[in-house]
Amino acid sequence: MNVVQDIIEEQDLAITHVEELNVGFSTAKKYILFTKDDEAQYLLKIYGIEKTERRKNQFDLMNQHFNNHVSCPKPVQFGVNDKHQVCYMILSYLKGGSGDKTISHQSVEEQYSLGVLAGKELRKIHFITPPQPFDWYQKRTLKYQKKMDECKRLGLTFYKQAFIENYIHDHLHFIKDSLVTFQHDDFHPQNMIVKENGAISIIDFDSYDWGDPFEEFFKIPKYTIYTSLYFAKGQIEGYFEGNIPDTFWRKYNLFVALNQHASLLGGVHSNNLAYVQERTRSIIETHDFNNNGAPDWFTNLPKGTIFS
Repeated sequence: MNVVQDIIEEQDLAITHVEELNVGFSTAKKYILFTKDDEAQYLLKIYGIEKTERRKNQFDLMNQHFNNHVSCPKPVQFGVNDKHQVCYMILSYLKGGSGDKTISHQSVEEQYSLGVLAGKELRKIHFITPPQPFDWYQKRTLKYQKKMDECKRLGLTFYKQAFIENYIHDHLHFIKDSLVTFQHDDFHPQNMIVKENGAISIIDFDSYDWGDPFEEFFKIPKYTIYTSLYFAKGQIEGYFEGNIPDTFWRKYNLFVALNQHASLLGGVHSNNLAYVQERTRSIIETHDFNNNGAPDWFTNLPKGTIFS
């Protein structure tokens, strides 16, 4: 805790006590900082000093999001502490319940409405474009090739793998001229806070990247539907304000397919391979790769009340 105390003194913060926050999968050390009124005021995130450039960029981008009225933590201060060889950011602390634990306890109408709100926040997150143009298509296809090669090297296979790889090969042209925007890159209920007033806020931008904004949605069948199908549907309808373009579903299906090899590797690294393989089977069986239409989890739910 010496590093935390040094940062508090460095920033001249009136903090009475500190609690470590052990949630999520981020490699950052996280601490809640309390003020004299015993109010949780700030979130302190600490990283290795080698992360300074990326985390400073992240802090600046979060400032842009906050100024674009994205419901997210307010960036307060960024700093580097050479003594402890760390960099850090101080953010406002958001009170509420973690989305993955609270959304499913709401009525289905409220679950859907929260999804709509999340979709609208995601749309605002995609307002930001990269400072310099780059060949994202080449970068994305190379990333896929590396994941595929790594699976082959490790002898990893999944349900209908050849079918999925052929589908990707035949449809990669869908993303050849993609719009490139900021990507949260881990957008699902665990990284959302549901507030007491019914609003929803987005947290944990640590995995941010640049790419096609529609790639964000592959996390829905991977994570979100296990929290709430109604929230998942609301997220998509909220993002498009009820008018989902035909081009969305074909890109959605491609991005779902493109990320299966990476998911398999993640299962190995987390010692959870059997679960990931079964989830992959379910995803492939319930998605319309033949016609590039909406998946079963979307079409089997009634149309939402907001945009109907």
